[in-house]
Amino acid sequence: MRRLTVLAIAASLLLSVSACSGSDGAVDAHVDPLSKDAESSAMDRFSTFKDELGGVTSYHAEGSVKADDGTQSTDFLFDRESSAFEGRASIESGSVDMTIELVRASSLLWIKGPQEYWESFGYDATPAIGKYVVFQAAQGDQVAKTYDYDRLVSTVETMSAGEVTVEGEVDKDGTDFIRYTLGKKDKSTLIDIPAEGKMDTATLVSRADGVDATVVIDDFDTDVNISAPDPGEVTQPQGQ
Repeated sequence: MRRLTVLAIAASLLLSVSACSGSDGAVDAHVDPLSKDAESSAMDRFSTFKDELGGVTSYHAEGSVKADDGTQSTDFLFDRESSAFEGRASIESGSVDMTIELVRASSLLWIKGPQEYWESFGYDATPAIGKYVVFQAAQGDQVAKTYDYDRLVSTVETMSAGEVTVEGEVDKDGTDFIRYTLGKKDKSTLIDIPAEGKMDTATLVSRADGVDATVVIDDFDTDVNISAPDPGEVTQPQGQ
């Protein structure tokens, strides 16, 4: 496996409001325009969603990223009160098909990956097989932010009305969602929230630099208990 492939796919997940995530045609979904009155109501609904999101303490996030050289899917739980998350990322690219597990807690990051993952970075993977490897300080922060969807969720909370545009309604498996553009039209993330009823999910979609992705957040205020792996499950691969 080429180191470049793994790094390129991981880098495609770096989160910002101008280059987030859309996949499986989500970014190209048909949008039905709304009347002026409906747009005004939709803006009120976004404001309500944003306010409610600010009180969410934890949630589930599932992401999918597609690039020319591969795909990556992620499944994480986030504890916002502790700035922690845990879950897994699966990467498929050419002959590569692997899954890594991640735990972010107490400002440290632990990763458990297969042999080919560690060898792609030039490590002797033998001591790390079946174990977590801990990353500290700046090194761990650099890797963690690749998967830290809460950075994007927090950005949604700070959006002002002037930075949000109502695009219209999209249909998802028979359920209507309102689509909004966050930020400038030519460099934007889209967000879909339910048009009616409880606002207990949202989908962030976008296309940037040839990468299509989605991030679905749901299960708000779910029970989470994210902590460091047991010391007996932690090791370190041998130098490069």
